[in-house]
Amino acid sequence: MKVTRKRKRKAEIPTASTGDIAFLLIVFFMSTTKFDVKEGVKITLNPVASEDTPQEQKTEELTEEFLTQIYITANGDLQINKLDPKSYTDEALDRLIQERIELRERENARLGFSNAETQMIFVLKTDLDAKYEDMVRVVDHLVSYKDRSIMSISTAI
Repeated sequence: MKVTRKRKRKAEIPTASTGDIAFLLIVFFMSTTKFDVKEGVKITLNPVASEDTPQEQKTEELTEEFLTQIYITANGDLQINKLDPKSYTDEALDRLIQERIELRERENARLGFSNAETQMIFVLKTDLDAKYEDMVRVVDHLVSYKDRSIMSISTAI
């Protein structure tokens, strides 16, 4: 009679559920991870006028004492109120903004307006080929004077 020996099986790690476990771990980490949300510059827009609420149409011509136009050229220079474009350092840009705001405040005092009612308006326009960082630099400087001025960013040139 022949006796057959049983072969010893090698120890194996079951891998059938490895894919399921990996999938569950991915879902767990995706659902528990908090992503950073970067906030941009907060700008308050005027409400849209509806047809139900008639509004007075008041036209007023804005001169240099009331309005400052800043145009950013393609190479990053700033053109202020149709003057020749030139490069401004951060200090020079701050000084320019302060001078324009003080001009408006002097004009308010002359006309008898309060500075809270009528502030200097800065209209920012950018060339289509200008760098984004040039616009952000100017906006950052204008935002630091937001309590003394009004900023308008043009979306079309």
